[in-house]
Amino acid sequence: MKIKYSVLLFLAALMTSGTRAGTVITSADSGPGSLRDVLAVGGGTEVIDFAPALSGATITLTSGSLNITGRVLTLDASALPSGITLSGNNSSRILTITGSADVTLRNLHLRNGRENAANGGGISAFSSRLVLDACSIRDCFSTYDGGGLWGNGMTGSIQRSIIAGNQSGTFGGGVFLIGISGTKSLNISSSQISGNKSQNGGGIYNFAANPSISNCSIQGNSGSGVQSFSDSSPVLSNCIVWGNSAGSGTAASMQLKNASDCHPDVGCCLIEGANNSGSFNDGNVVVWGSGNLDGTLAANNPDFVGAVSAANAPNSAADLRFFASSPCLNVGNNALGGTTPDLAGSPRIQDGTIDLGAYESGYVSFAFLYPALVATADQNGNGLSNFLEYALGIDPNGPGDFSAVPVVSAQGGSIFLTSTRRSNGIDIVPLWMTSTSLAAPGWTPMIQGVDYLPDSTSTLAPGRQQDIFKLLVTDPTRFYRQGFSKGN
Repeated sequence: MKIKYSVLLFLAALMTSGTRAGTVITSADSGPGSLRDVLAVGGGTEVIDFAPALSGATITLTSGSLNITGRVLTLDASALPSGITLSGNNSSRILTITGSADVTLRNLHLRNGRENAANGGGISAFSSRLVLDACSIRDCFSTYDGGGLWGNGMTGSIQRSIIAGNQSGTFGGGVFLIGISGTKSLNISSSQISGNKSQNGGGIYNFAANPSISNCSIQGNSGSGVQSFSDSSPVLSNCIVWGNSAGSGTAASMQLKNASDCHPDVGCCLIEGANNSGSFNDGNVVVWGSGNLDGTLAANNPDFVGAVSAANAPNSAADLRFFASSPCLNVGNNALGGTTPDLAGSPRIQDGTIDLGAYESGYVSFAFLYPALVATADQNGNGLSNFLEYALGIDPNGPGDFSAVPVVSAQGGSIFLTSTRRSNGIDIVPLWMTSTSLAAPGWTPMIQGVDYLPDSTSTLAPGRQQDIFKLLVTDPTRFYRQGFSKGN
């Protein structure tokens, strides 16, 4: 993998950063400073965060599930660019939440949870409130219900999260919800539910549960996309439900599978195989609202970057961003969408109208924009490769825009780094590194909270973004370099 860099030198100012109480400082499963240890201390309303050096680390559970009962608790990894992964090690559930607890998870990634004797392979939440914010639940298993998440009497929300590649033996491969009929107690927004598998409700199974589902992409689940039973009437808006399968029924009914006493409300959505309530073979109980795209037309294929086949579920590899040619751009209802960012963290409602699905705005690749150019060549002869200029958000066919090169500046006693990048490229892997020497062995990845703090982000043009970082430096001289690799 070849990486092109911009290298900068500056005189560093002395700065320090600190931590606070309730911080996890090790990825060990037990012992001082471990998540299990910090959870065992305290009560009441609490916030537990993670040391910056743990960004991207995996905490592998070797002593069973982490249990939270009757507490108001936030596990917050939002300050870590790569978050924290909690692994059940394919031997235990990851989180058990009970006793009217109120739990918020931020930027946590749950993997390989397993429950052989009960429900909820990743998370079991009983009579409690749960908020998932920028989280993921992948590759978890339950012998019974709720391979990824089992929620019984659960309230709260799932936002900007991915539930993918999970499996259950009976109901709800990704999510199983059982609640009180007529109560819309759970909001699912700007999320991806893909590649999950179950006999019934591969993506989501509702039993007397009525979630509100907005701007979600539900794709490639085996056992149907969303299945409802026992007077369940979920509301779907600005959603894409595509490529899901079930044992029987029309193409539309494999996306939304309903018992005769259920009345899903669908508005401003794209449902494969559906263009009216008669597309479903469940007694036509789907309430077909306004603004829905015609899911029977081949031209309305969402054009996902990387859809998965339901036949290969469980599969957590789906990439449900869509290309700039997708029919799902600018066709949603702004009033039905949320104001929170999309799954990638980008602002919602770009170009005046909200898009369908979990992601806002279409994506591009170097080959998509410049099919006649060689990535490693230098079309305009300015010393920057075609791919590097593309990654910086400038046109390699143009004369060259050196304003895109990173700049270091001092303001008010602090040092800031300003850079630009393409924000809608599916084939770009950005990398910032730092060193006190230009010698190759000295370069290390920059860590948020240790080397820098985000200061501001702004959109310069569609697909081009400017980032400003406040540098936290303690060395008299320090180098920084910005790199991009071709991700796919």
